Amino acid sequence: MLMVGMQLVFFHRMQPYFAASIEKALKLLLETKHLYQNVKVELPSKEIAQQQMKEMLRGSTPSSGIQESIEAFDVSLSKIEWTVKNPGGRRSLPMIDPSQTTYISIEFVPPTIKLFCPTCKRIEAYNFIYGHDLLEEFAKTKGSSAPENEQVFSLAYQCQSCKSIPEIFLVRRDDLKLVQSGRTPMEEIEVPSFLPKKHKKYFSDAIIAFNSGQTLAGNFLLRAFVEQYVRSLSSSPNTQNIELLFSEYSKPLPDDFKQRFPSLQSIYDKLSDDLHLATASEAVFIQAKADITKHFQARELYEL
Repeated sequence: MLMVGMQLVFFHRMQPYFAASIEKALKLLLETKHLYQNVKVELPSKEIAQQQMKEMLRGSTPSSGIQESIEAFDVSLSKIEWTVKNPGGRRSLPMIDPSQTTYISIEFVPPTIKLFCPTCKRIEAYNFIYGHDLLEEFAKTKGSSAPENEQVFSLAYQCQSCKSIPEIFLVRRDDLKLVQSGRTPMEEIEVPSFLPKKHKKYFSDAIIAFNSGQTLAGNFLLRAFVEQYVRSLSSSPNTQNIELLFSEYSKPLPDDFKQRFPSLQSIYDKLSDDLHLATASEAVFIQAKADITKHFQARELYEL
């Protein structure tokens, strides 16, 4: 994007604040959101912009229209190109000709984030190691210009602890919205240690599905977790009689346990109702997830 005069001076004063806003949103997206979820970049407050403008104009006599010009620029900020600054100062894009002094972009550094490391089997800090804008490269191959407010960043991160093969994120920028559009390898969720190891993948996959907006699939995976667990303890694991499976499972449980904690059969039945009606109830998922956690935490407490 090209700009002139006081707008250019204002932009350079605001650049660190713009970059910080992008980096904050990116950290939130990569640490807490899942496939196809998004966050919005919150622009610096008007108070910060006004303060920078006052300092910029201190000792000078503002010409008419300066205020309006800066406000108009602030509104169009989302259309400015964002540029990844790689470690060592390497830019993800070729350097602009220094003589083209009116060219601007918001240069940001993807932040260090904390993720579950499948190799270390725990939450670890991940360092950003390299990134670039895929749409910019696509535009070069086509001999055209990239969209002014749409970009797709490929961001590589590496676990600080094990230094294993980097994990790659695709983050799509649409105006001021950032969307997690892909990841390789696929994400793993840290789940409580007291859940049965053989079946915990159903539980973690359910959380990923739910957080990605696929509630019905999440409810199915929670039900699969419950059913496969009780089958694994049954003397007739291949039976189609679900009632028999749960009766066999609950029979040896202490009466105090049964009275105080959610039963797996009640959890299974509520999830089944949701699946049969294709309701995709978020409330059912949240309650089932909490009840499953309570049940297995109690099993550990009772040393069952």
